[in-house]
Amino acid sequence: MTNNLESQILLQNLLERFKPAQDGGYVLPGELTEREFRALTHALDHLKQEVDQSQGEDEKTTFIDIPVAKQEKTAEPEPSLVEPELELESDVRADIPSIEEVKPSVTYTPLNISTMSLPTPKSNVRVCLDFGTAMSKATLISEETDDDAIEDIEVISLGIPGDQEEISENMLVSSVFIDDLGKIWFGQAAVQMSHIQPPDTHRQRLDNIKRYLSEEGLSSEVGKQFNPTSSQITYEDMVLAYLSYFTWAMNQATSLQGIDKNILRRFAMPCFDKMKHVQVVNKLKQLLGEAQILADTFDLQFSSGIELDDFLNAITQIRKKNLKFNFIREDVTEPLGVAGSLISWQENVNSLVMVIDIGAGTSDFSLYRMKYDEKLKKSAALEIKDSNRGITEAGNHLDKLLQGVILNKADIRQGNPLYLNTFGALNLHLRDYKEALFRDGFISATLFNGDVVEITLDEFMALPQVESFSKSLKECMQEILNNISPSFVHAAPNNALAVALTGGGAQLPMVKVLANGTISAHGKTLNLVQTQEFPQWLAAEYPELEQDYSRIAVSLGGARKNILQASGPATITCDPVGEYRLATY
Repeated sequence: MTNNLESQILLQNLLERFKPAQDGGYVLPGELTEREFRALTHALDHLKQEVDQSQGEDEKTTFIDIPVAKQEKTAEPEPSLVEPELELESDVRADIPSIEEVKPSVTYTPLNISTMSLPTPKSNVRVCLDFGTAMSKATLISEETDDDAIEDIEVISLGIPGDQEEISENMLVSSVFIDDLGKIWFGQAAVQMSHIQPPDTHRQRLDNIKRYLSEEGLSSEVGKQFNPTSSQITYEDMVLAYLSYFTWAMNQATSLQGIDKNILRRFAMPCFDKMKHVQVVNKLKQLLGEAQILADTFDLQFSSGIELDDFLNAITQIRKKNLKFNFIREDVTEPLGVAGSLISWQENVNSLVMVIDIGAGTSDFSLYRMKYDEKLKKSAALEIKDSNRGITEAGNHLDKLLQGVILNKADIRQGNPLYLNTFGALNLHLRDYKEALFRDGFISATLFNGDVVEITLDEFMALPQVESFSKSLKECMQEILNNISPSFVHAAPNNALAVALTGGGAQLPMVKVLANGTISAHGKTLNLVQTQEFPQWLAAEYPELEQDYSRIAVSLGGARKNILQASGPATITCDPVGEYRLATY
């Protein structure tokens, strides 16, 4: 342990683990990790060095003050701080560099484009990247040969290289933070670094990076609350920075299996209108390719932070080369990915299924007709025309509502001297507070000034804005059914609409109700039935994936050899469904 900053983060986390004891004092639940123990040792050694240094200075009788050059003299120095007889001559002073001059210049890291020279990747091995607003996921699927139908599925352990196993082994925190020294930090380290900044600096990390792909302003310069340096960085650069980290974590996790870095990859997308979809797909293909070069270039630096100027220089150098990234392949909309994970393709299925993927940034809807093809002895699926929808009411919407409730209850509003400090400090903890609220039924939020605000789940759920959020989800379901061909509704097997709930928000109360009761369209009422929370075919073959399924469904379905295509959706129902073929890689 040689990194003072890393020790500071670990010690801060360790202090947060202490709990007040009933008889006074504090107790530490659980055991110390190896890294926490090393951090304590490092801190002790550092204190010893300071003691030794101070003792050595006590033995001296004089102190030397070295003024900074090129500064105008505005006041006489304090007599106690300068010994007149040791004052440096003026010609010596002129040779002493200023603070600005001694600031070390950045030594640019040379580009590593070795991935571009690798042999053509195997077509029977592929990964799907699900760049999430809160957490990112990736699944690796391979077959023995191109013709083999037996899939080997592995959800990539991104959390291990990301050093965040205590949060999740299979998901990577989607955060980027630039510290005051001009270093970029990623994932959980970005969260930890943001927590040790002085609250009155109003510093923020970028948590909702993905949403900038769907909003205007991708080319806009990042504000000072995110970037305290004089270097200019855009939101697109910040998206690329995170995708580089995401790619690096994937490379680290798969390298022990001998997986080449140019492995074929698909990527998940929210639902957009046609024009926006094309724009975002093209942009993501470029960024994901560049991310691989950056992941290779800064391979040894992601864990300890990357100099911002070094990173920006690397981006410039990459774009001068006009590289083509042929290993970046199809996009898969998030509902398509979920639908692809629901069935084994070999089982007999017959249902009308609406997939609702509730993420942190968007809620995506799509409708499918699934049926077993007796001729091919395989399941087939149709994406129904005009059934794709994406709305912005999602996890982040609830975050902001919770933030407003806490500020209102504390009576801290704009114009209050503490507003900016409280808003900034609260913003850094919103994710944790929201998860705790839905998990435990209440939260006690500690504010910047030390006040504690308590919110109960019932209190939060009763808010008109939360009820409006739930209503928006229901209205989106209704709109989809009203807009599709009536033939699908009237031919729905068993008079039922199966509802598959996935994403990080799948367990929220206002989401769970979407799969209960009935819904009517085109003069027919359908019973709402929730699909199995963990598909039967996965339960039989990969039971260890049950806990994370709702979050990994998109990347799992998107990586399979057989995928659903968004092109050419069905306009009317058709039996047998077998004339529509699944796309294969």
